[in-house]
Amino acid sequence: AGYMLMVDDDAVDTVHFERQVHQATEAYAAATAQGARLALDSVSAARRLWRGEPLADVSSHEWATAEITRLEERRLQADVVGLHSLLALGRAQEAVGEAQALTAAHPLQEQFVALLMLALYRTGRQSEALAAYAAARRVLAEELGLDPGPELQALERQILNQEEDLQWVEPPEASDARALKERPVSPTTIPMPVTALLGREQHLDEVRDILDLTRLLTVTGPGGVGKTRLAMEVARRREHDSVWFVDLSTLAAPELVVPTVARAIGVVTRPATDLVDAVIEHIGATKGLLVLDGVEHLVDPTGDLVSRLHRSCPALTTLTTSRRPLRLSGEVTWPLPPLQLPDEAVGSEADLVGVPSVELFVARARSARPGFAVTDLNAADVAGIVRTLDGLPLAIELAAGHADVLAPDGLLQRLADHLDLLEGESRDSPARQRSLRAVIESSVALLTAVERRHFVLLGAFAGSFDLEGAGAMAASPPAESFRLTASLVRQSLVSVTATGRYRLLEPVRVFASEVLTSESFAGEARGRHAEHLLALMTAADEGLRGKGQTLWLARIRETLPDLRAALAWSLGGGDPDLGVRLAAVSGWFWTLEGMLDEATGWVETAAAVATDDDVARAGILHAAGRIAAPRGDLTRARELCAQSVLISRRIGDDAALARSLVTLGLAQWGLGELEEAGASHEEAAQRAHLVGDAWHRTAALILRARTAIDQGDDDTGPRIEAAVSAARQGHDKHLVGLALSQRARLALLTGAPMTAYENAQESLACWRAVGYLEGQINALTLLSRSALAGGQLTKARQHAREAMVTAHTMGHRGGLLESLECFGAALYASGSAETAYRLLSAAASARRESAIPVPAAYAPQTERLLQEVGRQLGERAGSVSAAARYVSLGDLVDELDRTFPSSR
Repeated sequence: AGYMLMVDDDAVDTVHFERQVHQATEAYAAATAQGARLALDSVSAARRLWRGEPLADVSSHEWATAEITRLEERRLQADVVGLHSLLALGRAQEAVGEAQALTAAHPLQEQFVALLMLALYRTGRQSEALAAYAAARRVLAEELGLDPGPELQALERQILNQEEDLQWVEPPEASDARALKERPVSPTTIPMPVTALLGREQHLDEVRDILDLTRLLTVTGPGGVGKTRLAMEVARRREHDSVWFVDLSTLAAPELVVPTVARAIGVVTRPATDLVDAVIEHIGATKGLLVLDGVEHLVDPTGDLVSRLHRSCPALTTLTTSRRPLRLSGEVTWPLPPLQLPDEAVGSEADLVGVPSVELFVARARSARPGFAVTDLNAADVAGIVRTLDGLPLAIELAAGHADVLAPDGLLQRLADHLDLLEGESRDSPARQRSLRAVIESSVALLTAVERRHFVLLGAFAGSFDLEGAGAMAASPPAESFRLTASLVRQSLVSVTATGRYRLLEPVRVFASEVLTSESFAGEARGRHAEHLLALMTAADEGLRGKGQTLWLARIRETLPDLRAALAWSLGGGDPDLGVRLAAVSGWFWTLEGMLDEATGWVETAAAVATDDDVARAGILHAAGRIAAPRGDLTRARELCAQSVLISRRIGDDAALARSLVTLGLAQWGLGELEEAGASHEEAAQRAHLVGDAWHRTAALILRARTAIDQGDDDTGPRIEAAVSAARQGHDKHLVGLALSQRARLALLTGAPMTAYENAQESLACWRAVGYLEGQINALTLLSRSALAGGQLTKARQHAREAMVTAHTMGHRGGLLESLECFGAALYASGSAETAYRLLSAAASARRESAIPVPAAYAPQTERLLQEVGRQLGERAGSVSAAARYVSLGDLVDELDRTFPSSR
């Protein structure tokens, strides 16, 4: 169909040019005088072949662009080798002129600047060498907004220090021609990155270690995680091997893979030659590293090529970067994780020092806004930005690019739901890296239709999930759900957490959620998500009451973002009845976690829903009462639980009735209604026993024993021991702690402070094991009272202080007032009568306003103490008491926290 020109390789100038460049590079790598002279000869021969722009007649054609770029890179390579050779031979004066010309022609090429600085320094022109660095720094800042790279900065420091390493050392002569010939080719095809690699030293070491043990490694990870940049650095640091770096990310057709690899490694072929055979022949037995970058859309042709190369080239190692593995025998897949994130609690600049994700953000922010720095004022916002972006390097870089127009707080606010904000404006960045949305879209485009639907459905999750959750969203058999989820993991769209759960990185999750919202099945998907959370929290409500309590708490903590999302969707109009049931069944978890403020918002919203489901209505009223009680709203808690009791009686639901009676009795006890509380807990124990609910029966027995202590009943001791025994049999640390606290209360009131202290300590340990804050406050106040009774004043004050801070942070009104009273008692015993009176008066005033009486067992003692301290102060007592009535409890806590710092 046409004509073919048959010519020898020696007749083609580009072939001859590349051979000369290759020979120059190989000769210089010998590190001998003879090698440097041979390198100069080859460079001169190569330059003589360069006559004008390469392929000028066809430069407007797209197919020629890559070849023109490659040839120009070869010419720069020749120039670099020539300069190195001149310097190696001690001909620095000649190198100065040549380096000046090359620097002027290529002002952004830092390697030419470095060679010019070195040449000037060796000719005694130190000041001019430093001036060359300053000029390069200005150009980089003006053109790219960047600082010079670490190598150039290090050279400047060496020149300033006049280090001996910069002086010329005459290279040895080469006596063995074979050794020179067998020197490996230096890594000449590796792109020169324009920015430093940050936060990846550990990962670099891991990849290099793996490459020492295997011949095929695929670095996987989501788009934008930094696979290409890591591979560049691995290649750059590869010693004693030939290295070829081939970018396949922009190829559109599978048939272009082999020609692109062949050109990149310098294969010269004749017509009708099999290209793969030519590549095999070119590499042969050479010990080398072939880096194939961005192959996820070309897995099959790339895999075929790599398989043939590895069978025929025994010393070849291949490193590929891809969002999915090649699936070849012997392949090791290594997922590159996002950058390390800062801790959740960030209060100052010091908390972010050395955090890789923050270092990257700051470095790129300074490119957009010179002088940008992390301060104590913006530290929390910077930490929030990198956490929102899940440590994804590309996302961080794109976000930091807006530092010139947005302060960290503004940027963080706009990042939450605006994936489109993560776009860059660098003209020299690859198109695939200018928008995070484009990166994610390109990954999703590789999925099958079934995989894409599964991915979009997973966008309903706000946090991590397990296979059961993924299956609930897919509404498919477990085996199919597993296959689809595993496929998404292997294609780097789903990540595996340290605990073995699954999650979508935040930018990927936002994208999936956006797509889901636009789909016709969005409402159905959100409903399945909420139903899954309802089933999970129903199981958790049972699991949180027993020996599996700690494991269930950990599981629900991981699921908390999805609990919030499901409640927001359902109570926001998606399915209000489902939202009521979900809020009701979550009440015990919120109580154990001490999440009183957040829980109040959910249960109040749910309680306002006009549901016709009596079971759900009774459940949400009980949950609302259970949350209101520790917040100090005991009257409302009593009313809500009383309503729940009435509904449960009417519908004959003994299980719900037992639960509501337990909490009703708790509110009645707090209000000082001891007879009513005792009756509620007696009936609760009976109802729970009827339905086989051992947990609520034990809880009712423990709380009935607490009321018996306050009433001074004769059978209090046996009641408590029976309660402790029942709690231990149930293996629920919460109930064990509650039972032991009753034993401590009785010991304290009967004059055995050491026994009380020991039981309170054990109680505290139980509650700390499950993170139950309300219980910890109770145990700490008991420890304070016991320590005071035993004459240990410092311990009494410390325990009271910790209880006070915990109660204030949690919003536990009753616990805060009791801890202030304990604090006041300890201070009075230590001689601080006026401060003690302030605390006791403030607590008494707050109790009157909140209708929270002092627990009956402590009421006489507390009243006597207030009167005794008042008498000691005499006339001053009135003014101190009056001032205490107007101070906020929050201000009082802050003052005490400063005055009596923690000793822990």
